[in-house]
Amino acid sequence: MSSFKEENIQKRTIVSAMNYKMYNRQLLLSSCIYSLVIWLFYVIVSVIIVGTSLLSLRGIIYFLNLFVFTICSLTIALLISSLVKDKNAVSGIVNVIALGSAFLAGVFVPAAWLPDFVLIIAHILPSYWYVNSNNLLQELEVLDFQTLQPLFINMIVLIGFIVLFIVLNNIISKRKQKIG
Repeated sequence: MSSFKEENIQKRTIVSAMNYKMYNRQLLLSSCIYSLVIWLFYVIVSVIIVGTSLLSLRGIIYFLNLFVFTICSLTIALLISSLVKDKNAVSGIVNVIALGSAFLAGVFVPAAWLPDFVLIIAHILPSYWYVNSNNLLQELEVLDFQTLQPLFINMIVLIGFIVLFIVLNNIISKRKQKIG
């Protein structure tokens, strides 16, 4: 993503007939296609390793949850690449965000062991909602609409994050275009 933020490429984009919204849409769409390919590869490898048990309703919901989180992660990456030009700085920021949010969301340490104030803070992170869905799905014995409702709510929250990050990316792109 940082390659698209190089000065020469940005200048060409600014003087082109394409406005920042169309540019961001095309960048998002191409990134989504790339993410879809990576997600499909992950799904195929998972089915090969674990077996066809992942093709059950539970497995499909796991994969759906992963897909929504993948797109959310993608939109965060687009936002970060809009904010920062330096590739090394982007790597550092991504590491801090990824590892920090993973720790706060209960990836490394089970959420039950984390203090309440940490979990309250974690609610503002997309990874919390992803991990929460996985934990809920693991504990469910019966899969029906009523028991799956909290999972769907978590996915809707993730979709809300996706929309938020896209809107913020558009706002930042517009302001940077005016400055540039």
